[in-house]
Amino acid sequence: MDSKGEIILTIMASLAQQESQSLSQNVKLGIQYRYQQGEVQVNHNRFLGYTKDEDKRLVIDPEGAEIVKRIYREYLEGASLLHIARGLEADGTLTAAGKEKWRPETLKKILQNEKYIGDALLQKTYTVDFLSKKRVKNNGIVPQYYVENSHEPIISRDLFMQIQEGLVRRTNIRNGKNGKRRVCSSKYVLPSIVYCRQQL
Repeated sequence: MDSKGEIILTIMASLAQQESQSLSQNVKLGIQYRYQQGEVQVNHNRFLGYTKDEDKRLVIDPEGAEIVKRIYREYLEGASLLHIARGLEADGTLTAAGKEKWRPETLKKILQNEKYIGDALLQKTYTVDFLSKKRVKNNGIVPQYYVENSHEPIISRDLFMQIQEGLVRRTNIRNGKNGKRRVCSSKYVLPSIVYCRQQL
């Protein structure tokens, strides 16, 4: 290919990139507008406890909702995330992605997800590169929108707040006031009754 052909290809590639960037920006603006209007967009195929109706609104999936309630109930009763995971696996309960393996990190996200009380925090992540489509956690770089009562809840607000307090309390106990990590057992009914041993 001669130099003239290379120049033409370079120009065409540049124009294509500009068009892609413009399209990405338009899509981003459209999404932000819908967020401002309180429209909740969720991938319900991987959202335990919910599905969507014909109008694309979140509605409760009874079977999945029972699993969510079980996770919240067992954690409130003092079970550790690992203990809950093992129990779900033993019962043959599948994750929202249809997998047999439950991870404590997945359970923690379920316990911290405000959508289970009927609210929705929008734009938790955002795209940093329109070419690679890479998404990262939103730490205040772009606006977030909190929509209350956007859909039917599975968990009560009181229970949700108890769980959040429990998550913080167990983290503090596990880490220890002096910064040394401690190993804790949460096999007891009351989450405040926790027996720990100090790791030297």
